[in-house]
Amino acid sequence: MERFRFFVVLHCLSKYNGERSIYAIYHLLQGKKSSQTIQDAKLFKLESFFQSMQQLSKKDINDIIFELQTSDVISLTRKDTYILTEKGLFYLENYKKKYPIPPYLNGWKNHKKALLLWQRFSLAVQTLSFLLYENSSFTPVINDDETQRFVKSYLKKIRNRYDTAGEIFNEVFSLLQPLPQMQAEIFVLHLSGYHRVGYTIEQIGSILQLDTEYTFLLFQAVLHYMIDTIETNPIRYRHLMSLVEQDDQSIVPLTQSAQKTYELLCLNKSITEIAIIRNLKESTIEDHIVEIASELKSFNIEPFVSNDLQGKIIESFQTLRTKRLKPIRSSLNDTVSYFQIRLVLGRMEC
Repeated sequence: MERFRFFVVLHCLSKYNGERSIYAIYHLLQGKKSSQTIQDAKLFKLESFFQSMQQLSKKDINDIIFELQTSDVISLTRKDTYILTEKGLFYLENYKKKYPIPPYLNGWKNHKKALLLWQRFSLAVQTLSFLLYENSSFTPVINDDETQRFVKSYLKKIRNRYDTAGEIFNEVFSLLQPLPQMQAEIFVLHLSGYHRVGYTIEQIGSILQLDTEYTFLLFQAVLHYMIDTIETNPIRYRHLMSLVEQDDQSIVPLTQSAQKTYELLCLNKSITEIAIIRNLKESTIEDHIVEIASELKSFNIEPFVSNDLQGKIIESFQTLRTKRLKPIRSSLNDTVSYFQIRLVLGRMEC
């Protein structure tokens, strides 16, 4: 059980602490765009791992759980739900030392931008590298048509390719310098250029003697760090900033459907009205509202749950020390809805 994937599953199980099933882990790592998965990511402090290991299938999760249970690292509490044993806690602490997670990893916030940044940056660097050697014939590292069009448009705006190449180098060097050497090395080894074919993640893991999946997670972390730093200093990193996706849809990373619901809420539409307008179930609109409340601090939840009731839900949560909805609702004699409880818990983590 020395593979990184075992650490990730154990880490998630420790965070869920018997309050979510193993399939919550699967949905988290896949990056499922459901309000429940998104809220859980925030509620249990697992935003970092959102959409971080899409290569893991349900069968992989089940196989990992089977091995962990067989080794007495976890114990079953109810169907598909587990907690760590003392042995599991010991394993987890050792895993944390072996696989430290960079603090700037944030899959929920940056997963989409990270992919686009890498596609645009890697192709731009490769293309510019070949152009510097007066060679325009090469196999692009990115085959995506939209990315190729973007990079072609970007390079057309360049007046002096030699000056631009130097400026991009300086920006990237400045970005990578504060990072641990291994993480910077992973990023650089993955790049392609003139007379240089970038190594695959598998090859990089082998070179650095790292688990392949951990290598990929560190690579993602570097991209997330770059995005946060570039967006904080757009003038200093003006070339790289032009490669980062500009999200003008929303000031927060709402799902597309939740964004549409939010726009209707801003027009003072009720849940029932929105459900009719969008031809969706009211429960789906409630899911969107929970997501919005979790992401937008300025969003007022009082129209859906009074301040008095909010206080009672928070008090119950603090007394019971559980994030499971049913026990909280039962403690309040079923006078609140699951929607209201989720709304308050989501706001607490906002």
